Amino acid sequence: MITLHRADGVSLFDKEAAIGTAFSVIEANVGLGLDWGPIFWGLIGAASGFIIGFIIDYMIFKVVHKRKREVKGKKSEVVLVIECSSELVEKVEEGFGNT
Repeated sequence: MITLHRADGVSLFDKEAAIGTAFSVIEANVGLGLDWGPIFWGLIGAASGFIIGFIIDYMIFKVVHKRKREVKGKKSEVVLVIECSSELVEKVEEGFGNT
């Protein structure tokens, strides 16, 4: 998920927009000879391309990222910075231990 404050590197829109555009152009050209015309067939192509792109991207996301999440042995670290007077340094270090 991409938000203002963080991004996980997964975008479920880029490929869909590209595939939808390609399908739209192809369907608009095909629609020149059909009854409904190129505009309507272009919109149908854009929607179907977007849906197909989303399905492909979603499947890739489920398979590839599921494997990445299963990697064992990764530990996260937390760094805590405490600002205090020099008299309290020993008490703070005792409270946290030397881990």
